[in-house]
Amino acid sequence: MRTEEDTPVAERLLLVESPADERALPALGQGLPQRAANEEALFLSYNYADVPVGRGFDCCFRRSDVRDVAWVTTTVVAVTQQFGVVQEVIPHGWKTLAVLRFEPESPALIRDLPEAAAWFDQPISVSISDRDTWQARATMERRNMS
Repeated sequence: MRTEEDTPVAERLLLVESPADERALPALGQGLPQRAANEEALFLSYNYADVPVGRGFDCCFRRSDVRDVAWVTTTVVAVTQQFGVVQEVIPHGWKTLAVLRFEPESPALIRDLPEAAAWFDQPISVSISDRDTWQARATMERRNMS
């Protein structure tokens, strides 16, 4: 178990591999709720800490360029993994299938990702974080460019 407080601010990222396609949901998404129009079932890579359902974030940004950012409220709605067990948290170190709510709507950064049937089908290309983490990543990127 790793808490967010035990995680450096710059590492507090949900790492998005891809949206789940219609083959993935019956096989891997058992127990997940029906999604609203502004919700997405996403394959997430290894998680940075135990992140509870209900946790909110501020933005999505392209992993390759933090300047490509969408400021959108994102909330963890539900979480499962390959055994179909619904979780109360996105567990530290696990790959999960999670339903995330985007308000007011899913940003193009998420909508434009190719769908997949399982983890590892697509590389991590989008990160989801709060403003402080985005700022820390942007500062790191600027330093690396100088």
